[in-house]
Amino acid sequence: MNATPPDTSATMNRQYAGEAATLRAARRDVVNWLSECGADSQTIERASLITSELASNAIQAAPGLPYQLRVSAVAPNAASLSIRNRATDGGPPPRADWRPVDDLAIRGRGLSIVESLSDEVTVETDGDEVIVTAWFRMISAC
Repeated sequence: MNATPPDTSATMNRQYAGEAATLRAARRDVVNWLSECGADSQTIERASLITSELASNAIQAAPGLPYQLRVSAVAPNAASLSIRNRATDGGPPPRADWRPVDDLAIRGRGLSIVESLSDEVTVETDGDEVIVTAWFRMISAC
């Protein structure tokens, strides 16, 4: 049996100002989009946390510069969530350094949290642009 290709219209693209005040709107937009797709509550919760972590990282990496959020149904029962921004701090560390150096450190857990909530995480760079994508399973109608 052949799998049905995903509906290419099942994508949400948004741009947000590079300010912490946009985190709530980004999470809300992802939750609303996944809800419209009929995603289950566990998927929605995971995607909301992934959004928080990746958007927070984008804001810390390039304060005041806008970031783009894209969520797509990429295959039957699978989705991707990407954040694209212009990193002024050199971009994310290598994967081996995705944990805080010190267990009591205030920062340094974001990408490891995203990795634990996702099936796969990819980081792409193009000049000063960074795209971090989390891939995850979802049960939905998209």
